[in-house]
Amino acid sequence: MRTHLLWLLPLILLSSSAQALRCHECSATGNCFQPTSCSAMSRYCLTSWYTPPGQQTSVTKTCAFTCPDVHQNMNYSKESCCNTDLCNSTMSLHASWALLILSICFLYLRG
Repeated sequence: MRTHLLWLLPLILLSSSAQALRCHECSATGNCFQPTSCSAMSRYCLTSWYTPPGQQTSVTKTCAFTCPDVHQNMNYSKESCCNTDLCNSTMSLHASWALLILSICFLYLRG
């Protein structure tokens, strides 16, 4: 049984890398925790902030084909991009499924 798990682990790790990038998607001030699968051409998750003087910040999150030059931000806007699944969330800590599965297999094989 343990050897079957060892053969299953590389398959799980390889299959996750073949899937499309997943990003959070929203516009304006709505719910920004809507995961979506990006098209095969999208390589980045993009987050844009726009804060006009005296107004509320508007946040837009989406899939992107390219990453804009983040050093050329306009006066009232800022953009950020990343290239891992659901990396454009507001949380800075992301769980890695591969690491989680590897840890579970290690604990199982150890005990």
